[in-house]
Amino acid sequence: MGFITIAMDWQIKTIARKSSLSETPFAPGERVTCVIYKVKDEDELGRADLLEAELDDFEIPGKVLGRWTRIVKDPDDEGMNARETMASAEDFFFSLYEAEEPEAEEVSNMLKHLLSLMLERKRVLRVVGPRQTEGQQAYRHVKTKQQLTVPVVDISTELMLKIQDTIGDIML
Repeated sequence: MGFITIAMDWQIKTIARKSSLSETPFAPGERVTCVIYKVKDEDELGRADLLEAELDDFEIPGKVLGRWTRIVKDPDDEGMNARETMASAEDFFFSLYEAEEPEAEEVSNMLKHLLSLMLERKRVLRVVGPRQTEGQQAYRHVKTKQQLTVPVVDISTELMLKIQDTIGDIML
């Protein structure tokens, strides 16, 4: 049970302070696109934070799992950073359903499951019906009332080690 607690406390990092492509520092008010991808021919994930104008120039080195766009906030606004972190996790969760990649289905299912547990704990999602231990679990998004089906993944020690190795640079 301790492994589940660790996974549920992870959070998506807020956007980087500079572009992954040009290394240009982001300024408050700029629109930044965050892209999460499975690195081609490897068992790891990557993240790129890009100014919207740079998106077409960036060659994503793998299969896109999800993406979202954020507006850069003032880094000194601590309350805003906490809200933005939760919004990033929520946006990333929903984007996993938009960018279905058969080659990355296992990783995508793992991320959907772990993010659903975290978002349930933060009361962003609610379980619909009885709790499932295999197959799929239905959740309802509290704000929009949208219902989603999340694959239930066995959270084993081996999976937790894989998660730590593959998403350590994406989640805190």
